[in-house]
Amino acid sequence: MIEKPKNKVVISCGSLKAELEKLEPKAHGIRVCYMPHNLHRLPDKMREMLQEKINEFDTRDNQIVLGYGLCSNGVAGLKAPVNGFYVPRVHDCIALYLGSLERYHRFFRERPGTYYLTKNWIENQKDPLGLLENEYTRRVGVEMARETIERELKNYSYICYINTGDKNENKLRERAIENAKALGKEFIEVEGDNLYFRKILFGPYEKKDFVYIEPNQISNYKNFFKKEN
Repeated sequence: MIEKPKNKVVISCGSLKAELEKLEPKAHGIRVCYMPHNLHRLPDKMREMLQEKINEFDTRDNQIVLGYGLCSNGVAGLKAPVNGFYVPRVHDCIALYLGSLERYHRFFRERPGTYYLTKNWIENQKDPLGLLENEYTRRVGVEMARETIERELKNYSYICYINTGDKNENKLRERAIENAKALGKEFIEVEGDNLYFRKILFGPYEKKDFVYIEPNQISNYKNFFKKEN
């Protein structure tokens, strides 16, 4: 009989820290390791750093769960540890903030062309205006920066703020509205749901919500597209 791992280790994108910490993982004996929040822009670097962290906790006593989605294929190509690992069956963190993949798909059907903003992206100046003001303008100047951000968002009709009940929610909402007005998009707001964050920490790790990569197997983007009951 195979013994159940004694410890749970969650290796998570730093962008999820605020939501995971609200659930007090330490109080439940769960270790959470946070990775740099913008690695999705460097999927090869993400894969390299995640593999190093997985290898660090690769023992029979540890069950590893990733706080990531497919994330620009950054989790594809990872070799699973001795107990395998679980990863949410989502493309990116938006479904996590919304609480389920089903809710994400419903919103997508109702309002295709929606650009979502969360507390992390706004506070780290990774919202469209933040990128325009702090990155693009420095590189190519004001006029070209504006053209670039408008081109990147040309297929979006809405900017949606996901409200997770943060103490600074009024300030965050105002910034999201500012983004919408500046870029000619309609502003909408939806309530976040911490259900997926709870499942990352506490389970259950059901097939409809999580991909399980078997011990010593290599993760593949196709794992995320398999239909599971």
